[in-house]
Amino acid sequence: MNITLNLHIDTVNAALTGLGELPYKAVAPHINEIQRQAIPQVEAAQAAQAAQAAEASTQMELPLEDLDQ
Repeated sequence: MNITLNLHIDTVNAALTGLGELPYKAVAPHINEIQRQAIPQVEAAQAAQAAQAAEASTQMELPLEDLDQ
């Protein structure tokens, strides 16, 4: 059975920190699975933020003469 959770990154990091306090042999597979699923999501969110920042900066760079049109 699978469960889907929607957690803030701080919550995930806190859970990983807690798991890190337990014996490696017992938690390594769980940490690896969390990271396997989280990394693509974090990368996608970072790419979306970068795209938004680039778009906002492009919009701010319009020369004043372009605004008259």
